[in-house]
Amino acid sequence: MSKVLIAICAAMLVMTGCSSTKGGSQTKAGVEQRDLFENKDDAAKARTQQEQDELKRQMEEQKRKQDEAARRAAEAEQAVVKPLPESGMSERSLNDANSMLKDPRSPLSKRSIYYDFDAYNIKEEFQTVVEAHAKFLLEHKDMKMRVEGNCDERGSREYNLALGQRRADSVKRALTLLGVPAKQIETVSFGSEKPKAMGHDDDAWAENRRSDLAYVGIDQPQ
Repeated sequence: MSKVLIAICAAMLVMTGCSSTKGGSQTKAGVEQRDLFENKDDAAKARTQQEQDELKRQMEEQKRKQDEAARRAAEAEQAVVKPLPESGMSERSLNDANSMLKDPRSPLSKRSIYYDFDAYNIKEEFQTVVEAHAKFLLEHKDMKMRVEGNCDERGSREYNLALGQRRADSVKRALTLLGVPAKQIETVSFGSEKPKAMGHDDDAWAENRRSDLAYVGIDQPQ
């Protein structure tokens, strides 16, 4: 009987040991599995953070480019002529606008701005002309100017009309940058349809590449 009890006890000890071993293995496996999940979770978080950092970098780069583009646009809109001098026309009597505009001694008598071939930027030599007319318009709020863009005969009709408009607009932009209200200035393009010189050579073409400054009611009917 004692032998049977000993055998039963021995069997129970063996089963208990196996159960402990199996439980330990399961516990170890669970820990390893948990560590694996945690590692995967950390890797996913790291990738997410990298993606967020990259997105942030791209957004910052895009904003930098937009700011740079805005800065360049602002620079392009800077005055194309020098600021008006403090003294000059304002010290003279401007009561008779008609006589002032037609006085050959006055810069106001110059009514044309000339351009290089296929260009519409105002050259240095014509800055004083633009300044003089800006000063006049500022002191005569009731006066209105019509800027007429012209081209030489070369180029298609459509191209010349577009170029003439850019030339007229460049003068208007220069005047408004000097403080003249935009409502005092209108622009029009005649393309090559209103030549000043009728020749077909460089001299005639140079004479026809221009913007004319006409005052409503003085240089043309209202």
